[in-house]
Amino acid sequence: MIIKEKCSICNNSVEEIIDLGLCPPANNFIEDKSQTVESYPLIVDFCNQCFSIQLRHCLSKKELYSYYTYSTPKIDSLDSHYSDLLIKLNSLGFANHDQSCVEIGSNNGNLLKFLEPHFKQVIGVDPAKNIAQIAIDNGINTIVDFFSSQVAKQIAKSYQKFDVAIARHMFAHNENPAELISAMSLILEEDGVFLIENAYALDTFQNGEFDQIYHEHMFYFLALSIDSLMKRFDFELIDFEHASIHGGSGVFICGKKGKHNVQESVIRTLENERQVFENGLLFNNFKDRVQLTRSKTLKLLQDELLSKRVIGAYGAPAKAFTVLSYYGLNEETIKFCVDTTPTKIGKVFPVFNIPIISEEELCEIEYDTLIVNAWNYKEDILKKASSIFKKGTKLIFIIPELEIYIVE
Repeated sequence: MIIKEKCSICNNSVEEIIDLGLCPPANNFIEDKSQTVESYPLIVDFCNQCFSIQLRHCLSKKELYSYYTYSTPKIDSLDSHYSDLLIKLNSLGFANHDQSCVEIGSNNGNLLKFLEPHFKQVIGVDPAKNIAQIAIDNGINTIVDFFSSQVAKQIAKSYQKFDVAIARHMFAHNENPAELISAMSLILEEDGVFLIENAYALDTFQNGEFDQIYHEHMFYFLALSIDSLMKRFDFELIDFEHASIHGGSGVFICGKKGKHNVQESVIRTLENERQVFENGLLFNNFKDRVQLTRSKTLKLLQDELLSKRVIGAYGAPAKAFTVLSYYGLNEETIKFCVDTTPTKIGKVFPVFNIPIISEEELCEIEYDTLIVNAWNYKEDILKKASSIFKKGTKLIFIIPELEIYIVE
């Protein structure tokens, strides 16, 4: 574990935003309750020089990704989002049949499978052997390794350079993003573009999305921080688009300085972010909101227990680890958690000792109330709620607002 007492980007001093206490590494599920997993601090700091928002305690790649359980789901909202990304690339003159694309952190290859018909060649890079194998079995050429300058040199030697490099929800997973940019530049064409998608920091902190904070997410990016970082490597932010996926994501498109026109969306977003920071209330409001939501939720759960209602959870995403630890919940309150990911079913949340079951198993047990951890797929879940949950089930969404739905 590395403890960062200064900004990782510019080496200036940082100030604490919030301390969420101790939490086990997200997605680090165990086989049975007898296994023990260590918990680590979740503290977020802010640099007012380059606008970097970062975790203070960073775990090693080996601890986080050697055996990974997250597999990108196949759902309508993501398919729609992939279409939007393709339209954005087309608008900038990319995703033509004579071009090539590499995705860093390609997971099970779902995005590359979608993009494959639009490129001459697509290649993925991902360190999680078990998840990368899904992509390989699905016909996506995938290099199973952590992306680094050494790996980039090997890729450049084996393939031509790429017109488009994509890093979806993985750029913030690196303790040293500068190293990743340096490696990426080795495989990107001079006039190519680097598309970065991550949870958008303004959404995270304005909407009280504290569960976006877990050990995989070492950074929380704004357009200001991406632009500042890129300029250190002769790149610049050339386009920005806000996406609703995952509770609010930023699509940051970068290119070599002077090779592309900087779009109006970048100028507008940078100015908006500067105005937000001028009033100085963003992080104080975030902290107050997070604490208030916790108080309300714990009171609601206590009332459910007093009414003898059986409480479970729906969704075992990485963000659930943060909710469970910060709220102090365990098997005494949450009896089970339902998930559809094969690599998670049958496992147990460490520390909290909550077993993960399938939707099929849910049909065979008694329950009354479900906390929906996968709130970022809210519309998809509500659309199929009546076919999954029994009539009268109380669904509790705690982020971004505490909401209750009764299944009809």
